[in-house]
Amino acid sequence: MATNNAKTLRIISVILKLCAVIPLLIALGLLSGACYMGNRQYTIVKRWPTVDAEVTLSAVASHQSESSNDAHSTTVYQAFIDFRYTVDGKEYTSPTGRGYSTSDYAEIKGKVDQFAPGTHHAIRYNPANPDDIRDDASFTFEFFMAPLILLSSGLIAAFGGVTLFGIGWVVGRAKGQ
Repeated sequence: MATNNAKTLRIISVILKLCAVIPLLIALGLLSGACYMGNRQYTIVKRWPTVDAEVTLSAVASHQSESSNDAHSTTVYQAFIDFRYTVDGKEYTSPTGRGYSTSDYAEIKGKVDQFAPGTHHAIRYNPANPDDIRDDASFTFEFFMAPLILLSSGLIAAFGGVTLFGIGWVVGRAKGQ
């Protein structure tokens, strides 16, 4: 009877260890993405040159968004801001590329008011492609939020995978009685 139990424990141990591979692979992908995005954001802050830019357009756009869990639609707002600036004697007009939207009109309106047409702001531009700009590049939680979310999710997945593997290892070491 003890050999049957030991054999069952070994099978369960192998299954647990194999199942641990899934969260570990997910963790690897999330942590790789966090490193890539974090490095990209760091490069923008540290290596992209700064230039003075004039706001040429600053507007709030809205659209209706329907949630799959709710029959009601919500108005979603997004800021559109264009900058005019000169790099190496050539003039550019580029949007900030903001992809952020929210249902909080006051938040977006505040951002748009901060960047009123005619005002000047320091922006960073990609030296390889001066049309690629960032007006919010700095060492702030907001600017590094996406890599931090990927990092924390990856660490949670890694912890789950290591825990599952550890349980499988302990079960495999148990003696069937």
